[in-house]
This record gives sequence, structure tokens and C-alpha cells, in this order.
Amino acid sequence: MKFKTPYLIILLAVLLLPGSSNAGNGLTVPSQMAPTVEHPGYTRIADNFFVFYDPSTAMTVPYKNTGMTRLEMEKQILLKSNASLPELGWQAGLYPHWKNVMWLPSSPETFHPYYRLQNYNNENYGAALEELPVVSTGPPMLQFALMKLEYLLGLPGRTDVFLFSNGEDSRVKEVEEPEPLAQARKLAANYDVCFIIISSATSDNAKKLLQDIASVNNCSQVIDFDTVADNPEFLFGRLYLGGELRNVLFDFDKYYIKKEYRGILDQLGHYLVNHPQEHTVLSGFTDNRGSEAYNISLSEHRAESVRKYLQNKFKINPNRILLHWYGYANPIASNDTEEGRQLNRRVTITISRKK
Repeated sequence: MKFKTPYLIILLAVLLLPGSSNAGNGLTVPSQMAPTVEHPGYTRIADNFFVFYDPSTAMTVPYKNTGMTRLEMEKQILLKSNASLPELGWQAGLYPHWKNVMWLPSSPETFHPYYRLQNYNNENYGAALEELPVVSTGPPMLQFALMKLEYLLGLPGRTDVFLFSNGEDSRVKEVEEPEPLAQARKLAANYDVCFIIISSATSDNAKKLLQDIASVNNCSQVIDFDTVADNPEFLFGRLYLGGELRNVLFDFDKYYIKKEYRGILDQLGHYLVNHPQEHTVLSGFTDNRGSEAYNISLSEHRAESVRKYLQNKFKINPNRILLHWYGYANPIASNDTEEGRQLNRRVTITISRKK
């Protein structure tokens, strides 16, 4: 792929800039963690979130038989997911991977955001989503999105980054740009960040790259584009818990389904069979004994064990049984007692109707 000289100059200007802290990049960064806004029935899991929208040529292909391009569907996913998101006091931002213009950390227009980092407001964020382009702005630039993140992270608390990508980065050989996986590893090592990658990758190499990026820490994951297209509200559902149906509890360091919870799961299975337009979200948790990395993996196994039970017994499409896992985050009881730890070793079941 050939690039004109002005493009190379832009890249060089970006790459030769010295690193800077968030305080000097033209952004308003809160000095304290955003307070959780009281919203009955809901609990915030992440403290901040960013969406990186991919408006590249790779997304302008037709999407199935919807009459839309993949880029148009990407916008619809975000609009529908935002419509179901309560206001729980997040700091949030909305950015493209890149635009065909210069971006500089010291500029007030640093990242050409659609929604500059600020307190999340559902109506305003929705208005920003409406402004997202559905015409391509250029080739895939995954590395630019990850480069930008270095100037955005550092907020108090955990930050979830929703990153749409097909696993291509279109780096320029003449310019020494950071390789996406190396940049993701750097960010994961220095910040409390989780990558939620919405993958539209088609080649084995692209799929492997996205899986490798999601493996830089234990809280990141790859979600298939089709999954969130079918269940848009699932995407931002990772940010909070709400509308719980029931908790399935587990023994210490175990993830097998105990007999006493099979009746609950059978009720859920029959419900899903009889309501084919609805799906369930299974959120795994642990108590606080052991390392964070181990507990995040254990919470994933617990959620997966419930899904396998439902799939094996009721033959439910796996796209209707969606998973989140959080380790020992968000305890519902004290971890200082055995009774409290037992309640925290759980999978929370949520029923969600398609929008």
C-alpha cells in the first residue's frame, strides 16, 4: 500500500512527540474516581469506558442480508447498546481509530473525539453516536487506536475499552510505528485497563492477533461481531449488573454445578426454549482468596459451566447464552466470613429481551 508524503509527515509528527501525562493532553481528567450514581437495581462494575469506532474501508462491506454495511451495523450496535445503558457515573469517551487529519497530544482537538472524555450522559452520548460516519475514512488503523489510548488512560479505577477491529493495522514500513500487540501489552502493564474487542476478523492471522491482544491480561476478551449484532445490549452490559434473576453458588475453588441449582437452571432452560427472542447473560464471580488473575479465570470457568449445562440439556444456541466474568470484583457479602465468601462464589443470571 502506498501513502503520500503528507501522510508520512503526519505519522512522523505523532511518533516523534514526547510522551505526556493525561494532565497535559488537552483532556479534562478527574482527580478522583467517578462516584457511583444511585440507580435502584443496578451496580457499576467498570469505572470508565471508551469506545473506539472503526470507520475503515474494511467495514464498508455488506453485512449479511441486512441491507446495511458492516460499518452501518457497527453504528446500530452502539446506538442500541447505549439505549439500554443506565447512568451510573462513568467517565466515558468515543473516538475513531483515526481520521485523515493530524492529531497531536498538546492540541485542544487532540483526538478529534465524537464524545470527549467526560461524565457519561446517556442522551448526549447517544447524540454523539448519531454523528458517527457510515462512509469510510481510510484503511484499518488498529495501531492508531492503541497509540491514542496511551494519552487517555490513567483514570482512577478500571477502564473498559470497547475496540471494534478486523485485526488489520496498515502500518507503514517507512515509519517505525508500534506493533499493536506490543502496544497493548505496554498499556496492560501500566494501566488498569480491559480490552473488549469486537472482532470482524476473517483471516487466521487477524483472528490470532486479536486473541493475542485479549490475552495481555485476564480481564480482556474477544467478542464476535455477529454476537453483538444479534444482542446489542450485551456489549455495554459488561459495565454493570442489573435485573438479576438468580445466583448459582459454587464451592471454594470449584466450578461444577451443584445438584441443588439444577432446578433453577432447568427453569431457565425451559424459559429460553419457550421465549426464542430472549437471551441470558451469565456473570461469573469469586471470593477474594487467591490472586486476581486466578480468580478472573475461575469466574470465567463458572460462567462457562452454566452455559454448557444449558447447551447440553436444552440445545440452546450459544449466541443466546452470553458470558461476562469479573473475578472477585463486586462482592455482595463480606469476604471476612465463610458465609459471605460462599455468597460471593456465584454466577449471576440475567434475562434480557432483544431490542
